[in-house]
Amino acid sequence: MPILKLGTRKSLLAVAQSSWVAREVERLNPGVRVELVGIETRGDVILDKPLSQIEGKEFFTAELDHALLDGSVDFTVHSMKDLSIERPPAFRLAAVPERELAHDVILFHETVTERIRSGLPVRIGTSSPRRLTLIPEFLKSALPRVRSELEPGLQFVEIRGNVNTRLSRVHEPEGHERKLDGVVLAFAGLERLAKDPTASIELRRLLQNTRMMVLPLKTCPSAPAQGALAIETRSDRPEVIACIERLHHPGTLEAVLAERAILEEWGGGCHQKLGASRMASGALFIKGVKPDGTRVEETRGLPRPQEIDFTRIEAGDVFDFERLATGPRENTLLESQAPVFIAHTRAFDHLDSTTALRGVGTRIWVSGTQSWFKLARQGLWIEGSLDGQGFESMGPFMRKALLGFEGKNFTFLSHTQSPPASGTVLLPTYTHRFREVPRKFIENDRIYWSSGLPFQELWSKVGAEVFKGKTHACGPGRTAQLIKEKLAEIGMEPVILSVE
Repeated sequence: MPILKLGTRKSLLAVAQSSWVAREVERLNPGVRVELVGIETRGDVILDKPLSQIEGKEFFTAELDHALLDGSVDFTVHSMKDLSIERPPAFRLAAVPERELAHDVILFHETVTERIRSGLPVRIGTSSPRRLTLIPEFLKSALPRVRSELEPGLQFVEIRGNVNTRLSRVHEPEGHERKLDGVVLAFAGLERLAKDPTASIELRRLLQNTRMMVLPLKTCPSAPAQGALAIETRSDRPEVIACIERLHHPGTLEAVLAERAILEEWGGGCHQKLGASRMASGALFIKGVKPDGTRVEETRGLPRPQEIDFTRIEAGDVFDFERLATGPRENTLLESQAPVFIAHTRAFDHLDSTTALRGVGTRIWVSGTQSWFKLARQGLWIEGSLDGQGFESMGPFMRKALLGFEGKNFTFLSHTQSPPASGTVLLPTYTHRFREVPRKFIENDRIYWSSGLPFQELWSKVGAEVFKGKTHACGPGRTAQLIKEKLAEIGMEPVILSVE
């Protein structure tokens, strides 16, 4: 039986992700066996200073590269975000497996809301220049206002170490010098630990008494290639390449190359204050500070609505809204501790009782950051958002072991005519009545539809002929699908724009 030696770092996460690769190589190549060879890297040894203060580069790869060159191992596995832009010509990137979610996640100790209420700063650990650039601004609006209208105070602490070492710091007793209220980690790493039979035991212990925030990619884009693995071997090993390339996922490689091209455009290097995340829609969100100090926030691939002269049509332009009374069924749903998805802040505004949603155990997701920030100002803890994509894009999150949504139905807060969504139980909090055809729809020829509801209503009221003379735009997701289907009847297509 052929034996291939896989070089890996020795950390709990590195071993977990390399073990997954080993199992996949064996599964896809019957008769092949893979042995892990643990290798300590400079980045694993120097833990008393941030990486940005360590001279040189290849902190997590140099020792693995040496082992690959001298034949000590047959192939290596890296987090692709750790690889430099230029790799040795003797190496071959044999496979980039399908990517995990690229998001950052902050894990807070559950007492963080008490700290905010007391007016004390929230202490968060990270040493990433990108995270230190992007996350503070986001958290000022994303953390719940449990004390007053004042923004929660934030104190960032530079930390290094493995995932379990960093996460353990939120469990230190209050007053201990190592105590943190939260740590920023990569969702992908935590998910790989959650799926590993051995590592998951330690992770479950460390997740006790914590609350989570999954950071939206548009507001806090990840490091280029975050969540992707790179499997390398030597170019002169065709038999090894043939085994490994069966794990390759072309779509993932396309996305991470687009992100790494931005890294190269800004001057390369892994210590940039740069986030770049490519979405399934094709939009590439870029945000951060260039080496010359210039702040940048742009979307490539899909233009933003304000960059094109479109007239925006909201549901409120077409309908009047009326609150629905909350009955026994609705109260039972709210008190069931099932995860909650709030499709629009209007659904929360029209809710009779919000006490259940303010409980420590309630897990709330929303459609976008506008909803997130508004609800946070009202004291709600929001766990994550879908970057304006609609509940259909919740699917990948619902399949993640880290989140534990498998087999659970969301309580879906929306209106009475909300179309059914798989994995949800509808709790309508309001209804709407048609008011009028807005004058701006009649008078303008370039329309941006914020949702499918006003589009459907006006289509039925004024007829398809009126729509023929206009250019229609919308964001990606369910709204785009609905509008595409209707416009196809008259031989038209919508313009897809980035979501606000």
